[in-house]
Amino acid sequence: MKDRTIQILKRFIWSDYPVTLDELSEDFRISHRTIRNEIKEINEFLANQKLPEIKTIRKRGMFLALQLKERTKLEPLIDEKNEFDYLNREERIFDLILAFSLSEQPIFLYQKESEYQISKSTMDEDMRRVRTILLRYGIEVLSMPKQGIVLKGSERTIRTMIYDVINQAIDNLQFIDESEMGLTTLEKQLFRYMPKNILKKIDQVYHQSISPREDIYRNHSVMFTAVWLSRYFRQELIVTSSWEIADSVQNKIRSFIDQLCRTLAVRPPTAEINYIVFMLETIQTGSMSTSVEWVQAQLLSIQLIQSVEQATKIPFSKKEESLHEGLYRHMAGLINRVKSEIQLLNPLKENIKRYYASIYLAIKKFAPTIEAITKNELSDDEIAFLTIHFSTSVSAINQELKYTYKAVVICNHGIATGKLLAENLKELFNIEVVAVLSSGEMELISKLDVDLIFSTVNLTYQELPILVLDPIIKEESRQNIQEFLERNKQVQRLINNGKDSTDLFYEVLDLIKTSGGIVSSEIYQSLEEAFDKNNLKINKKELQPMLRDVLKQSDILLLEKCPDWECAIQSVARPLLKDKSIEESYVKAMIASVKEFGPYIVIGKHLALAHARPDDGVNKLGISVATMAEPVVFGNEENDPVSIIFCLAAVDSFSHLNIMKSLIELINDETKINRLAQCTTVTEFETILYEESMKETQK
Repeated sequence: MKDRTIQILKRFIWSDYPVTLDELSEDFRISHRTIRNEIKEINEFLANQKLPEIKTIRKRGMFLALQLKERTKLEPLIDEKNEFDYLNREERIFDLILAFSLSEQPIFLYQKESEYQISKSTMDEDMRRVRTILLRYGIEVLSMPKQGIVLKGSERTIRTMIYDVINQAIDNLQFIDESEMGLTTLEKQLFRYMPKNILKKIDQVYHQSISPREDIYRNHSVMFTAVWLSRYFRQELIVTSSWEIADSVQNKIRSFIDQLCRTLAVRPPTAEINYIVFMLETIQTGSMSTSVEWVQAQLLSIQLIQSVEQATKIPFSKKEESLHEGLYRHMAGLINRVKSEIQLLNPLKENIKRYYASIYLAIKKFAPTIEAITKNELSDDEIAFLTIHFSTSVSAINQELKYTYKAVVICNHGIATGKLLAENLKELFNIEVVAVLSSGEMELISKLDVDLIFSTVNLTYQELPILVLDPIIKEESRQNIQEFLERNKQVQRLINNGKDSTDLFYEVLDLIKTSGGIVSSEIYQSLEEAFDKNNLKINKKELQPMLRDVLKQSDILLLEKCPDWECAIQSVARPLLKDKSIEESYVKAMIASVKEFGPYIVIGKHLALAHARPDDGVNKLGISVATMAEPVVFGNEENDPVSIIFCLAAVDSFSHLNIMKSLIELINDETKINRLAQCTTVTEFETILYEESMKETQK
């Protein structure tokens, strides 16, 4: 057995109580799935030795019941053996798939029978399972004379299958370490077909070309590149590629591939280069080469933040800028990956589910919105990656915020005893006791702003949760109080401890302007960083301009006569061209993007958002809007014809967030869109457009 497997077995041998999956996973730093596989292997070994197997005890964990004589028999066996003599079925299936896919020599089943030292019937069952696995990818397994076993299917699909099978089998591949110590059998099998020195060379070039940082995307990128190279070395080629545009993309990924080819002295054809560049862009976050990806990632990120905040009650808007920046870059890569049926394996998935369950479930609930764009189901691993972005923000938010419970104490032992209980609750559990009452004063509770009741006497009160406890909080009572608070976590109140320095931020910006300076995006971000560094808290939600702050009356065009969508884009862009928010190149980029990718800018019923990337010719933040005298057809069957079109000029990824939110609200309000489309004056248009924000202001 492997060293780790032996250590897990020893843990069971000397444990006098059941051991849970969570405990084993945490101690050995491996996933639940791997633990189950290890236990399956251990049980096979124990059965062969005619010893009791590890059993699951419901709701308690797993336990190995051994008599003293059985322990005595087992100890020398596990001290002697470091490897099983034979591969188990899971290891054989993994080896077969890799051999069929990556071996440079023909593979014949009779040779594998001899290598594994198994019977023909066992090999037949192994092959049945291999065929079942590969059939999920649409790949057939054929036996050909002189050629051995051959895979029949799309070359792109075969490469995706290899990558997926490796990820599913190996939790966290370590290919940089020189030592063979601690390698699992599956890892050793992989290095048999994919030499470790090739993986190390790929990683070294990645380090030089893309990023020196160790991260999970790096391992995935290196592994997928290794799969690509292995198939290329076998001369299993992609003859044509639909991603020819990749040939002209000069970015870090293209530089990485070019340098790798020089290092290995290989010259793959153009179609192969285009293929691998595109596939790595789907793995890397922030690889947004089109305005389609840009707007989809922007809209989905804003909607996801709103949805998760609403579901969890965690105020993510307080860290919205930094959260949105990382999230929308990740979202762009995710959209491409899922569309291409490539989803990353997340070795931290189980821990994320466990420790950030509320966020994970909120994102899972939002997943269908993403899937409507990707046309493929989002895996739990990808949901866990999204959860990481939110959990990082939670840590930052919790440094500034604290939570409290508002409660009332009911005590019939006198006011002094009641106050003592109140002070103990405040000191030990951060509970704000609003009042101390007697049981005869319970009618006052309905007039108090409280959520919980702590009582020293047995009583009933239907409206609020009650915990009965002794006036003096003893050690054994603390656990009961903690469990009571946990059960009623939904009523906890949020307290912001940070002093708001938003006004000071504005004053500094005004000083820069009055002294003749220009507040560029670089200065804006540098100032934010300076405030953060000095613990000066600013409400970044307030700093981002609202739609009404940017949309001037001169930016509103009513009842424009446009025969087609191209004319509509040109019309709505006129005000932004006039005030030099954009260049003519931006208008051309918007039109070219629709011609290339279709009517993706139609984001809601009768509503379009014309845009391109910030680097296509944007000088400053701006937005304009035009209503159509006659609705225009863009080619979007679900949302045509378009009666209102906005034109957004964004300079970065965050300063227009509030504008985007306003547009998202419009998407969900078809009645309001119809009212706006019928307006004949700019004043009327503004009144209807801003009516909700006006109500908020009046409140």
